[in-house]
Amino acid sequence: LHFYKKYENLAQKLVTQTPDSPDFKNSLAISYEKLGQTQVSLGNLEEALGYFEKYNQLEKELYAAYPTNVEFKNGLAISYEKLGQTQSSLGNLGEALGYFEKCNQLEKELYAVYPTNVEFKNGLAISYQFLGETQVSLGNLGEALGYFEKDMELSKELYAAYPKNVSFKNGLAISYENLGKVQVSLGNLGEALRYFEKRNQLSKELYAAQPKNVKFKNGLAISYSKLGEVQVSLGNLGEALGYFEKFNELFEELYAAYPTNVSFKNGLAISYIKLGYHAEQTDDKAKAKIYYSECKKHYVELTQAFPAYVEFQNNLQWVESRLQAL
Repeated sequence: LHFYKKYENLAQKLVTQTPDSPDFKNSLAISYEKLGQTQVSLGNLEEALGYFEKYNQLEKELYAAYPTNVEFKNGLAISYEKLGQTQSSLGNLGEALGYFEKCNQLEKELYAVYPTNVEFKNGLAISYQFLGETQVSLGNLGEALGYFEKDMELSKELYAAYPKNVSFKNGLAISYENLGKVQVSLGNLGEALRYFEKRNQLSKELYAAQPKNVKFKNGLAISYSKLGEVQVSLGNLGEALGYFEKFNELFEELYAAYPTNVSFKNGLAISYIKLGYHAEQTDDKAKAKIYYSECKKHYVELTQAFPAYVEFQNNLQWVESRLQAL
């Protein structure tokens, strides 16, 4: 944050001195993106939103002035994506959907003109992912499924063409996870299990190849969580427990290594929810209380530190209700 603020300050001076320079204006836009992304990581969503709005405004001006400049068009698409992600985290799903649709439209246009450009193809895949996730949150599972299938199709093509690219491999893994989640919601547990197993296999390979990669470790942990959830729904509580324990173990390690990381603290809290719920299913109320109490402790801290996060508030209310019921 310290260095990005210095970057912003220098970029602003350059724009003030040479206001007609598109390169300096673009540098200022990028500084806003970096500041916004850093504020997201710190959990400051309102501040992040302010930076992303400035980023978007500059990108709109650049694209309007230079409509044939591919870099500016791509930058505008990314700015809509950032706005959509932040609004989604704030619980404003309608606004988020609008931004993701604008992003998707620009990505489709870029890919149509430059079908061999790997970055644009990947950007289009990611835009479908965000549209699908938002439709899930809005309860539109049929639309979500369509978007996730398009994401998976593009991700499979990217991974097939570049099998050594770990980012594309991870993108394919995430597409399997999203399809699995929709199939769970649709009641197709066998299909869901198939997708989650594919997600888990790719995640294990990624983590084995790069054990110090925090993102891959996080992805593997989530894949175990999803497998556990399906096994609970299928009535296989023994198998589910094994997956939930692996999920919890990885997040204990992530949180211990990065105690200020909001996402990892949230992941650890969720792992306690899964273990607590499993304990309830096996009628071990004492163990369930222990897990839920650990979870509550984390969510109390998270809601106090980041009151704008709707997810944290909802999860705290849920775990409090379960504790009262036990």
